[in-house]
Amino acid sequence: MLPDSLTAMRERIEDGTLPAFLTQLDRVAGCTSPIRLVGAVDHVDVATGEVRRVLDSATMPDGTILVPCGNRRASVCPSCSYLYQGDAWQIVHAGLSGGPDVPATVGSHPGLFVTLTAPSFGPVHSRRSNHGPAQVCRPRRGRCPHGRSRGCFRVHGDGDPLLGQALCPECFDYPAAVVWNACVSRLWKRTVDLTYRKLATHLSTSERAVRAALRISYVKVAEMQARGLVHLHAILRLDRGSTRDGEWITPPDWATGELVGRCLRQAAEAVRVPCPDPHLHAPITMEQALATLAGAGLTDTAPVTGPTPVHGAEVRWGAQLDIRRIHVETGDLTPATVGNYLAKYITKSTTDSGRLDRRIRDGEELSALLPFLTEHQAALVRAAWRLGVWPEYDDLRLHTHAHEFGFRGHWLTKSRRYSTTFGKRREARRTWQRTHTPNGQERVPLDAFGRPDDSDETVIVATWRFHSVGYRRDGDRWLALQAADQARSRREEAHLVRKAA
Repeated sequence: MLPDSLTAMRERIEDGTLPAFLTQLDRVAGCTSPIRLVGAVDHVDVATGEVRRVLDSATMPDGTILVPCGNRRASVCPSCSYLYQGDAWQIVHAGLSGGPDVPATVGSHPGLFVTLTAPSFGPVHSRRSNHGPAQVCRPRRGRCPHGRSRGCFRVHGDGDPLLGQALCPECFDYPAAVVWNACVSRLWKRTVDLTYRKLATHLSTSERAVRAALRISYVKVAEMQARGLVHLHAILRLDRGSTRDGEWITPPDWATGELVGRCLRQAAEAVRVPCPDPHLHAPITMEQALATLAGAGLTDTAPVTGPTPVHGAEVRWGAQLDIRRIHVETGDLTPATVGNYLAKYITKSTTDSGRLDRRIRDGEELSALLPFLTEHQAALVRAAWRLGVWPEYDDLRLHTHAHEFGFRGHWLTKSRRYSTTFGKRREARRTWQRTHTPNGQERVPLDAFGRPDDSDETVIVATWRFHSVGYRRDGDRWLALQAADQARSRREEAHLVRKAA
């Protein structure tokens, strides 16, 4: 019997496309779900109009060119996720101590590391570790109104499937939890705005004057907890306000980390954001929700007459709030530590199983998915679909984001002036690939006419169109996994070499 490697390569060896295919795999770092494009690239001489073709997908294996999927989730594509995580680290770290596109002088600016949590919507199984040894989950006696135990005397280990699950699903407020997730981005913006107002009150001046003197630059990462609620981890850097792009000036002397941290805490405790009341309508069944999407009405379920009333509900932060100073060169909370801490959340999926990595497009997909989720996860998805049929939730797009339990923000966002961007990191990689050989040696990239490829005498015309996603053959997928492992090993070795130097 042939080894797995020979079995996987046999078809490519037989049709003679193995070397070219392995070259493509190396270029996409073994992406497990690449995008396949068809098309060509032509170079046109401006003076003569001569056209020379430099790349044609017809000459490549299967007549397509492979492009990395770029997915951030490790459960979808470990290779692209690894690269995304590295870019995220660069974005976070550069804003604290300098790096690509950001001067090292930002290291002298005051910085804060903030964690904002969700309120409780019902008791869940937890470790209660507080960064130490796990403790008894919930040492309480008695029963809830639904006859279930109020406590859990187990010590849950890592990976325990009970972690995050509701002790009593009937006591857990799933509709309110989904609405909170959907509104958390608005809550963050209101918190930052209110911080400026708190600063103005403390300084006995106007908010406009504070914003002119101080800019709160930030990057924040959303973490989906096991209980299905989002926590935000944010880095705040204090800069001088009213500066031009490309300028990073230290803030006024009065803008200390202690003062801004105190005002931020006051703002987080006081901020409220109005939202649709998740209990305004009588509960409906999933069959009714799906029928509504198909065009049927909700005449049998406590209909709302006249203008839809939206009142009496608001979202706020949970009681747990952590604000700590970041020290560039000393202390435990350094830029490298914070960068590593935040980057690890970027590649996480909504669930550890990866079942909710993609949007749920219709009721058929929903019905097929629910049996593979835990009871708690399925209840959150159902709550999003049930609420989404009512018109007051249209702008929250609960059906579209049901796979994220209602959360509709980006997993990493930053203010415009904080640091570099994902786009600039991708452009830097493309430039490096053009100006270096596969062995890392510098070279001058030339166009089809022998001139530098950035010459104004040549116009580059690229025509591409989508073909499909993924690999055509099982053997190709196996080879991609091996290429991804090799690519990660090379990156880790290079990282260790740079770290040692």
